[in-house]
Parts: sequence; structure tokens; C-alpha cells
Amino acid sequence: MIDLTEQKQKANELRKAGNFEEALLLYRNLWGETEDKFDGAGLLHCLRKLELFNEEIILADELIVKYPDFDWCRNEVIWTFISGTLYKLEETETLEKVLQTAQKIMDINPNDLAAKMVVFKVLKSAKASNDWETINEWVVKINPSSLSTEPMTDSSGRKGWSDQSLWYNYRINGLVKKGDPNEAIVLVDEILECFPRQQKFFIRLKALAYLLLDNFTEAEKVYQNLCSSSKPDWWLLHEYAKVVKDIGRKEDALKLMYQAASGHSKLESMVSLFEDIGMLCKEMGKYEEARAHLVLCKYARNEKGWTIPEPIINTVNDLNKIIGNNNEPSSLKEALSICRSEWSKLSGKKNDLKNLSYRNRKVKKGLVGKVCLGRSDCPFCFIIAKDEQSFFCYKSDLPQDITDGDEVTFDAIPSFDKKKNVESWKASNIRHCT
Repeated sequence: MIDLTEQKQKANELRKAGNFEEALLLYRNLWGETEDKFDGAGLLHCLRKLELFNEEIILADELIVKYPDFDWCRNEVIWTFISGTLYKLEETETLEKVLQTAQKIMDINPNDLAAKMVVFKVLKSAKASNDWETINEWVVKINPSSLSTEPMTDSSGRKGWSDQSLWYNYRINGLVKKGDPNEAIVLVDEILECFPRQQKFFIRLKALAYLLLDNFTEAEKVYQNLCSSSKPDWWLLHEYAKVVKDIGRKEDALKLMYQAASGHSKLESMVSLFEDIGMLCKEMGKYEEARAHLVLCKYARNEKGWTIPEPIINTVNDLNKIIGNNNEPSSLKEALSICRSEWSKLSGKKNDLKNLSYRNRKVKKGLVGKVCLGRSDCPFCFIIAKDEQSFFCYKSDLPQDITDGDEVTFDAIPSFDKKKNVESWKASNIRHCT
């Protein structure tokens, strides 16, 4: 008869060495013969590492009943349920199923890391279902001080949110939407300096909390500060505009909405903005502008295969009764052209590219500046002249042996930045300074 002690020792050695296939064979025999808790935990570990989920889940259910107080066994069961059940659920799985699976794991008292994975899975699913009551219930199941403050990086190496900043985002959002807006404001003030990369998102939640308290004055101040940068986010401008409109300053609100519309290029992202502009213009008696924006909204939604809400259809019909439907834009391009013209009028800029003055500006020759290469994954960079003026250029136009900070001589060709809707310059004929 083979000595069981030797088998156990050999199985443990193989498992610790990462040879899970061979260790699995020994543990199977040992568990079948002894049903010892150490053999069961070792067998479950090997099954989990080899992702043999069907067998793994059956064994986990058996072990947690037999040895609920054995830490190694309990931890193996917890990670089995996380990897083999909870994280196998599809993104489209119902929140009810996610909650059922998650609660089964939480009932076994997972440690901090395991609890974090379970709770964040629930939070993500609840957010997708817009169930903020569930978020408020589950977010407090972990202590934020146990979470990492190290920002996560994406595939291009850019740093983003940390586990801790994500936790606070869920917590404060939950307080704003289904909890206590006053507590949300206090919490934002407490943690704001801890997360400089995410400050605007937390400050924006503070503005939303003020709105829930009907404190429009403070909400406007917050949005005004958020949008005071040279390139404010279009969606923040949109939210700011709605606050200003609710205060009663419709003309100012329309200017902000036009600024928001001209600051972004993806029409499908702005369909709600176009609808709001259309409805506001109708209120202000600007019927042509109202129709153009609502029709633009219709065409943008049609392009994505989205349905057209009845209020938009009905309002366009009402406007046509007022101004006649002969001149209604017949295409997305035509509607967009009319709307862009309105956006640029309000900002004092013409939007007809054919008439832009940059076409009449002369080429600047023999300029000198330093190359600023920026991020390695960007195809473009800038040359900064001695007067601090910035000139756009593609990295492919640079001399091959160029390095960041090198001084170069170049010519500047008149150009136009469509994204910013401003005149600009493009560097060409770039050479090393001699």
C-alpha cells in the first residue's frame, strides 16, 4: 500500500511548484480515500488554477458545508465562487442573479481583496441597471481605506482611476441620487485634494447635490468654475446651461448650449443637447433655429438607428405650421450647416470655411522654435516659437533624428482647427538649426 503521508507531501510539493496537472491526480486520489480537509483544499486549489469550473464548483459547495471554519478551505471556496461563478456572469446578466451570487460569497466572510472584487462587481452591475439603492447598500460593505490609491493604467499607459477614487465616486453618486445631498457635499470637500485627476468629476457631483437642495446660486458658481478653463467639456457646458436656464437667463443658457455644441464633433453624443437647444429656441421665439436643431437631432438619431421621441416629432410639426415646411432641412448635412452657422454667429465667428481669413494669410518663412514631442503614442506634436506661439505639425514631417527640445527652423502655413473652430498654423519644411 502506498504511504498516504508520502502522497500528501508529494502533492503539496507539486502544487507549490505550480505543477497543478500532476498535483491534481494525487489530490483526487487522496480526497477520494481520506476526505481530509487539507486534501480537499489542495484539490480545489488545483481545479481552480486549471479552470476546471464544473468540477470545481461542485467540490466548493461540498467543502464549505463540511469545513466552514477551516481558513484555507474557506478561502479556496471564496476564490472559486469569484472566478468560477461571479466573474463568469455576462455583462448582460440580471442584477438579481449578480446579487444572488455575490451574497453567497459575502456570507462566507471574504478578506479585503476578495470582498473588493465582489462588491465592485455588484456596483458595476447596479450602475448599469441605474439601481442606486443597491449601490448605496453595497458600497458600504467595504472600507475605502482598504482600497488601493494607485491609479490604474490603460493599454496605452495612461493613468486613470484608482480603486479608492472609484469607491468614492460610487458613494457620492449614491448619496446624490438616492441619499443625502448634504452629506455628498461634505464628502466631496473631504476627499477632493486626494484625487487631483478626478477633481472635475467630484466637483460636478457637488453641483448636482446643490441642485437637489434647490440651491441654484451655489450650483451655478460650481459650474462656472468648472467651465472657466480654455477648453471646458461640452457636457459640462450643457449641464451649466440647464442651470442658467432654470434660473431664468435663457439667452445666456442658449450661448452656453451653442458653445457646447461647437466644442464636440460626435453628433450622436449630442442628440439630447440638440433637443434642448431646439426646445429653448422655440420658447424664445427663434423658430427657424429651433426647427434646425430638432431636425438635426432627428437625422443624428436616424443615422444610429434610434427611435425619434414623440415630443421632437410633434414640435417640428408645430414649428412647420408656424413658419411653413418649405425650407425644412432635407438632410443631416444641411441641418448641421444651418446649426453651425448659428453657433458661430453667437460667438462672433463666421463658420463658412470658404470665407475664412486664414486662406488670405501669407506663409511665414524661416521661423525658429523648439520641438515638443508630447506623448509617444500621438502622431502629432508642436513646435514652440520664441514668442511662445505654438505651431502644429505631424511627427512624420520632422527630421528622423529629432529629439524632444531640439531647436529647429521651419515655415508656417495658414491652417484652421475645425475642432476648436479657430484659425491656426501648421509647421512645414522643418529642418535642424545650423
